[in-house]
Amino acid sequence: MELALENVTNTFWSIEKMLTSGQFDPYALGCLKDCFELYGDGVSMLVNSIRAFLHEQYAAANVLLSAVMETASTCEEGFKEKEGEVCPLAKENYNLFQLGDIALCIINLLSLALGPKSS
Repeated sequence: MELALENVTNTFWSIEKMLTSGQFDPYALGCLKDCFELYGDGVSMLVNSIRAFLHEQYAAANVLLSAVMETASTCEEGFKEKEGEVCPLAKENYNLFQLGDIALCIINLLSLALGPKSS
């Protein structure tokens, strides 16, 4: 999950640089702005997911991490809405989804092995 957090944070800052680079047309800029907001929210969701995981609240960690993974998919889909548009964040989105998937597997295995923690 820490690798996913590093990925989300780095991608967030990369998007900020892309937004000011002047290299993108208005459509791509709109998509990048959406991705910037999504990844910004993803940072806080991942921090909360890690916190829930460390408190053995696996169900909450799972929900938050799943929402972060949706960030990658939603960002990618925005670019695909326009035919021929290429997402400049395809690699980062893919990496986030894969890191999230690995973390979900770990959360689910621990949840099965240790069971839910009572509050």
